[in-house]
Amino acid sequence: MVGQPAGLARVRAGMERRYAELREYLESAMTRQASALLISGAEKYSGVPLTTLYFGSGNHLEYVLGLLFREYRVVEEHRHLNAWQARRWVDGYRNKVDLVTADLPWPYHRVLAGRGMLEAPAWVNQKLQLPETWDGVLAQLRSSARGEDLRKVRKHGLDYRIVHDEEAIRRFYDEMYVPHLTNRFGGAAYIEPEWRVRYCAESGALMQILRDGEVVAGQVLFGNRQSLQSLWTGTSGGEFGQQSQGVFPALYYFGLLYAFEGGYHEADYCGSRPLLSDGIFQLKRRWGGQVYDGWSRDTLFFLPTNLGQGNLSFLSHHALIARCRQDLVGKVFLGTEPIRPADVVRVEQVYSTTGLRAIKLYSLQPPSPEALDAARATPGIELVDLSGEAQAAAAYCRR
Repeated sequence: MVGQPAGLARVRAGMERRYAELREYLESAMTRQASALLISGAEKYSGVPLTTLYFGSGNHLEYVLGLLFREYRVVEEHRHLNAWQARRWVDGYRNKVDLVTADLPWPYHRVLAGRGMLEAPAWVNQKLQLPETWDGVLAQLRSSARGEDLRKVRKHGLDYRIVHDEEAIRRFYDEMYVPHLTNRFGGAAYIEPEWRVRYCAESGALMQILRDGEVVAGQVLFGNRQSLQSLWTGTSGGEFGQQSQGVFPALYYFGLLYAFEGGYHEADYCGSRPLLSDGIFQLKRRWGGQVYDGWSRDTLFFLPTNLGQGNLSFLSHHALIARCRQDLVGKVFLGTEPIRPADVVRVEQVYSTTGLRAIKLYSLQPPSPEALDAARATPGIELVDLSGEAQAAAAYCRR
């Protein structure tokens, strides 16, 4: 509204935000609509044929298909189903496909929970607790962040400023945030509505990353009690071009500095996909992010019904983060290769993350005595021998 005082506009935006979030939550709980898709295609890495049943809300369909296939076609499509029918569809197709997948919001995920499927939060949260000294903050970062990443920030002369004006926020949304997500995730991108981004930037802060006075990236920071959330990020000039050199380390470094100087007790890096090998997950890990469950109301389920070449390739290329009772664990599948001491060392160095109860290494071959010794000497690493399992695929999900 033209001429509306800034304070009233902010109050109105806040009321709109709370109403929309409540509506979104209730719709998630009340909507029973689901679809079942029988899909056939070429597995993403091996190219061998793979068939899957997808049952779910569709919230993460593009993401799941992106994990599984390089190309695919929908063989059967059943729409307007009841989400409570998930168990019937899963049981009806488990002997007809290579892989059963499900994508269910709360509370419908309870239909499949604890029934032998690998259960993963659709998103995990990563946060860093902030001690009282800056040296204490830096000590929690990986050496790669303190060394390589900070050198990039200095080398490219990056700096930051905080802005709140409407035009800057609009340009961030249209020219950085939306293009960044669509370029990176394609059809699997979830674009937040502009009103939500605008409200959080106006109530919190828009941090602009500068190179020679030019804005090359930005992020929306929003304080929530003792925590500063880094909600949405965007870059200009493409994600991997010359413009992006050092930009992502700068976003994390200056965001962390801003949280510390603002007296916050926690830097919240927000959601990441439940993959230990995911690039965003790894970047947040470098910057000290501890893993938490509960950020997403949606749950993904996977049930390989065999360990043919397609499923072997899918599982070996995706180190999934899964729920194990009240904890989170990492699942690293080595396929038909025996576990070696070098595998234990590599997994600990590359994947070990605070917040995971354990990282489990699975193999269809018995581990060597040397590998067992290496695992016993490495806290948080567990070896799982599937060689004696009559149903190794089910054991992978269960154990």
